[in-house]
Amino acid sequence: MHSVEHKTAKSGKLVRNMGKAALGAILLIGVSGAAVAQNMVVRSTGPSAKSYPAGKKLANGTKVTLKDLDRVTILGKSGTRVLKGPGTFSLGNSARAQSSSSTRLASFINNRGSSRARTGAVRSTGVGVTNVAPKNPNLWFLDVTKGGKFCVADAEALVLWRPDYTGSATASIVEPANGTVTEVAWRKGNPLKRWPRAEAPLENGASYRLIGSNVEKSVEVNFVMLNEAPQNLDDAAAALIANGCQSQLDLLVETLDDGSSDNQDAG
Repeated sequence: MHSVEHKTAKSGKLVRNMGKAALGAILLIGVSGAAVAQNMVVRSTGPSAKSYPAGKKLANGTKVTLKDLDRVTILGKSGTRVLKGPGTFSLGNSARAQSSSSTRLASFINNRGSSRARTGAVRSTGVGVTNVAPKNPNLWFLDVTKGGKFCVADAEALVLWRPDYTGSATASIVEPANGTVTEVAWRKGNPLKRWPRAEAPLENGASYRLIGSNVEKSVEVNFVMLNEAPQNLDDAAAALIANGCQSQLDLLVETLDDGSSDNQDAG
């Protein structure tokens, strides 16, 4: 069994510097609004899902005809746009002003998982005390509660992120084939832990089971090592779709889409 010690003195630097090796360099071009050359389907459900599969690119001016119960999420220059059927929609010709997605994306890039990602009670005026669910602050941080395929843009920068870091916690990284176990530990208030590459090597197709002390069930992660880091938002979305890295794609869409009515169109 391997043991990886927590180094408090380096945790602050890790939080500050991970974006430079990860999402900041990869998606910063997307913030400028020049990253997405055309419209891309990133999520599609309903009767017309086969006609508009994730990853399909659509030129500006394309007419999208949807049936009842259809819901298609389009990623374009101004952010995400959710189309709900039935109805016919024209892409790239919306009268809406520049979407606030650039601001949301900038926040997504600049947030290194500090105070905004904390769990706990938050008091809202006239509402009382509510629990605010934390959100993974970086597209390339590995959420210890999410299994499935995970795309790695930079193996040297892979970080484990835990959503509940109100207390201390540990996690076991198990190599399924030989049963080798590597343990990592977080101290109270720290959400990030560098992946122990020496003890748990990363390579394309590698699988590990993550067992967290504060997680309800273990998850198996299958790593996909990208040949090169995506150079813009469009390429990042395409890479996640092509490699089946669904949890990261969901995170990307959720970060771009604030769920407000200004980016949802109903026929």
